[in-house]
Amino acid sequence: MPRAWTPDAPRAQTSAMIRLAHTPFLLACLALAPAGVNDDGDDPSPQEALLQKAEGRAAKGNYKDAVKYYRQLARKYPNTTEGAIAAFRSMPSAYLGTAPIGEEHGPSANRVDVAIMGDGYQLNEMDQLDDLADDTPPLFKRQATFREYYSYFNFHRVSLVSKDNGVDGFKRQYDTALDGHTIPTIAGHVSVSKEHVDLRLDEMGDNDGLAIIYVKNGNLGTGGGGYATIGGRSPKTVIHEWGHAFGNLGDEYATKTHDRGGVSNRPNVSKTDDLERVPWAHWIEKKVPGVKAYQGASGQVRGAWKPTTNCVMDSGEAFCEPCREALVLRIHAYVDPIESCIPESHDRKNVTPIELVEKAKFEVTVMQPEKHNLEVRWWVLPEADAPRRKISRSADRRARGPLSEIGKKPEDISKSSKPRRTFDLKRKGLDPGRYLVVCRARDTTEIRGERFPWVLKDERDLLVSERSWWVLVPE
Repeated sequence: MPRAWTPDAPRAQTSAMIRLAHTPFLLACLALAPAGVNDDGDDPSPQEALLQKAEGRAAKGNYKDAVKYYRQLARKYPNTTEGAIAAFRSMPSAYLGTAPIGEEHGPSANRVDVAIMGDGYQLNEMDQLDDLADDTPPLFKRQATFREYYSYFNFHRVSLVSKDNGVDGFKRQYDTALDGHTIPTIAGHVSVSKEHVDLRLDEMGDNDGLAIIYVKNGNLGTGGGGYATIGGRSPKTVIHEWGHAFGNLGDEYATKTHDRGGVSNRPNVSKTDDLERVPWAHWIEKKVPGVKAYQGASGQVRGAWKPTTNCVMDSGEAFCEPCREALVLRIHAYVDPIESCIPESHDRKNVTPIELVEKAKFEVTVMQPEKHNLEVRWWVLPEADAPRRKISRSADRRARGPLSEIGKKPEDISKSSKPRRTFDLKRKGLDPGRYLVVCRARDTTEIRGERFPWVLKDERDLLVSERSWWVLVPE
């Protein structure tokens, strides 16, 4: 399927909504926290309570009641922040609310948050969209790569109602929440407006900019830039388009779907057959069976190469090794292998160190994949030997690596199946002075029964996380 949507000019039937949505006042309204007590801790005002009631109904799937309360709120309190939000959510095509799907696996700040939404679902059809949303996490759990890291994901249902359930194209236009439309491919693949999806994610609140979008009357699918658009409900299409959207993977089939304007290198697509220059050359170097350079990819028979002949990005059931590697690294761009630590990490030299009288205890809680355990190493380094690189705390973990090398052997190595790993530091044997206690957790991606790790090349140390603490041994 095409890797991404084709940019289109804003459509006339939605331009008024977009202009409204981007007024400073309404954007400020949409930034409002979910209704409850106000900022002063007092009981909610009548309009806050009504907004809370509407959002609560939407979260439970009672969409007709939610729309009723939004309209009531917009009518009774038109000159309030809550009234403005309600008026926007009372439009024929609108956002109604959001709710987690199933169990939330951990804090949003350290999970891959995926929004599930739909386009072209009218108010009396929303239960169909809810069924699709509920069925999406199990698709991930059944797919081998995502099953191993299933606990690294959170899924959220973003409920969008559409006035119409058509798809723009062939001189027909419809009023839908995400402006579903066909793009000029041979089969007329479906796509949506990135601007509209961005807006709905903003309404949702905190998010990772990742969405799976079901277009009710759409055909096939497209994916790119974090958004996978699905026409219909084929599980294979969902996983394939998610590979495009999340992993920046290319198509591994040779069938022409549209004019792509040339071949671009992807983790799994190459415009050269030079085995030392293809993006997966490190897999070939390791002599991984079946990984070579096969001609026929990116929608063309010649001039494009792929690493295997059986992959989800063609028509296979599993991701090939280079695709799987790219997806695992992408997961770790969002998820830190260390979930939390005690005491709080402080890698800066100007902090007050922990005074080591007799002993001190350090603890980290690490992520837990399904079939393998993370490796945790501990070092105690004199100040002169401490790594000098400041660890970035950017939300995007791609800014954190590579980490500085530590030449000294670790004091302790753990591959326990327990997420909590502890290290007891004793004063005995340490000279007076400052020391840096360093903990590094690493996902080896070594799965029992597999000959090769899932990741062979991690140039940014995405699979590694570090915490450190300054300790003072007094005289």
